[in-house]
Amino acid sequence: MTMTPSAADLHAHNQRISRMLADPECVGELLLVGIGMARCVDLSDPPWGDNGAMPMKTLAETLYGRRWLPTSFVGVGSLSTTADSNPYRRIRSLFYADRRRYSATADGDRAWADVTCGRPMVRRDGLCGRSASSNARRLTDPATGQRRWVGCCSQPACKQWFTDLLARNAAELAANPVPEPAANTGGVLERHLPEIDWWAVWRRVDPQWSPPPEGRRFERPTLRLLVTDDDLAEAGVEPEPRVRPALVALEGGWR
Repeated sequence: MTMTPSAADLHAHNQRISRMLADPECVGELLLVGIGMARCVDLSDPPWGDNGAMPMKTLAETLYGRRWLPTSFVGVGSLSTTADSNPYRRIRSLFYADRRRYSATADGDRAWADVTCGRPMVRRDGLCGRSASSNARRLTDPATGQRRWVGCCSQPACKQWFTDLLARNAAELAANPVPEPAANTGGVLERHLPEIDWWAVWRRVDPQWSPPPEGRRFERPTLRLLVTDDDLAEAGVEPEPRVRPALVALEGGWR
């Protein structure tokens, strides 16, 4: 049985949806599924199951219907990210695409065909800049474990520079264990629905998933600034007499 939400529930739900709409990463199907899950969390619509679990199959059919769905996600990952036409499996695939992880393909969304020669110039400032599509590699930063595209053009000096760079990088990686890089993609729904145990969800949709080195997301604490009369006296400020504030009724309902 669906219970009528209180004004406080509606206000909290409105604030959550506003944060989702203001998030530039929460778009497309992430926004669609996020709004559906938010209604279930805040307003119990659809109502939670008897076992205390979110009714994902009911939610999937509510959001997607029972019709055939496109085979690509909207607003998630790259254009090659594929999905499932079944509504329930579709949401599981969305959770998989949004799992928090490190992705080496996220360095500026650059494809290997767009890499340019990175050899520093001798007679002028800057880099060579010629196309390096035929000589592009991902180099691993020994300090952070992150990977990025580096390449060279067909000029002999540039090719020699690139060969030396690859050799130095291999030697550094052999001498120093590479740390696991921090997550740089995913976790959009986790950001807006912290009530969900997303680690359990990601392990369910991806048995190979492991927590990133930074652990769980930082939760911003709620702080209050308390100023006492003693603090004001030390600052040379006379405390104002405490007057009970007047209450004013405003038309228009709650905000």
